[in-house]
Amino acid sequence: MNNKDFWAGKIRSAMKAVDAGVPEAELAKAPNLTYWRPHISRHCAPILWGMVSGHPKLNDGWITTSQLVAIDPNFRWARTASRWYALGQPFSEYEAMIARGLKFEGASASFVQIDVPGFRPLDDMSRLDELLAVWRVRMLSENEGGN
Repeated sequence: MNNKDFWAGKIRSAMKAVDAGVPEAELAKAPNLTYWRPHISRHCAPILWGMVSGHPKLNDGWITTSQLVAIDPNFRWARTASRWYALGQPFSEYEAMIARGLKFEGASASFVQIDVPGFRPLDDMSRLDELLAVWRVRMLSENEGGN
């Protein structure tokens, strides 16, 4: 199995996990991701960037996640190819706090520029939802085609 097939399988498994419903017990044990912001790769693969705590494999600090499969900021969870995340404060709220502290009341979203090499921020959640839907169709249709 090559790397592409490995990750495609993980993404499909994560999609099935989302379809089965958010497991509250598992979410209670999930790593916390605060100051999170969606990003997309040059291949339009969505990920989350943020500050993690309680991750089973990574030290606490700034990370990029594996590919994002689903997110519900209202209920404060995200599912990536690898795991569930409990979502804390989004970066946009942190950014607004910085703007208020600097007295930049009219600052636009994304006024704080943080470079994540190979990715660009995607602050429009409706566009993120559209992108996730496109990835879902793509992954499921590739699976039906035997790829």
